[in-house]
Amino acid sequence: MGIVELVVSIIIVLVAVALVIWLYFIRQGDAEFEFLVDQRTGLKLDSINSNVAVFSCKVPFVNKGMQDGTIMDCYTRHLLPREQYDGVELASWLAVETRPRNDGYFEALIVPKTTGETLDITLKFTAKDNDIKVALADMVDFSLDIVYQVVARREWYIAKQRMIVVADELIQALNAETTRA
Repeated sequence: MGIVELVVSIIIVLVAVALVIWLYFIRQGDAEFEFLVDQRTGLKLDSINSNVAVFSCKVPFVNKGMQDGTIMDCYTRHLLPREQYDGVELASWLAVETRPRNDGYFEALIVPKTTGETLDITLKFTAKDNDIKVALADMVDFSLDIVYQVVARREWYIAKQRMIVVADELIQALNAETTRA
C-alpha cells in the first residue's frame, strides 16, 4: 500500500468517525417544553371585594424533549391595552403548583425529560371607577402570554405560549361564586 492510499484510508476513517459522532449528538435531542393551555382548568374566583376580584387557573406543562431542561425564568404578560378595555387594571403572575410563591419570582426549575409540572396563574382585576362586578360585566376577551427562558443542551432561548382568557368565562366564574355566597 502506497502513501497516497494510506492517507486516503486515514481520511476516510476520520470522516466516518466524525459522521458517527455527529449522528450520536443529533440523536441525543434536547429539551422541548410545551405549555398545555388547551388543557388548563377553568377560571376560579379566589377572592372578591367591592373593587378587586382575583381569579386563578392551572396550566400543565411538559418537557416532551429527549433531554432534561431547566426553565430559568417564567412569567405572564397580559395583553389588555386601555384601547381594548379601560375599566380595570390587571395584574397577572404565576408560580409552580408544587412550589407556591407570592412574590412574583420564578425559581429556576429542572424538568426531567418526558415529565412536567403545573403552573398556578393568578389574575387580579381592580376596577378603575366603579364596582368590580360592574367593571367586569363589560370585560373583553384578552391574551395572556406565558413567557419562559430555557437552558438545555443547545444555547438558551426565550419562548412564549399564548392563552386566551374569555370574558364570558370570567363572568361565569364570578357569578357562580357570588351566587353561592
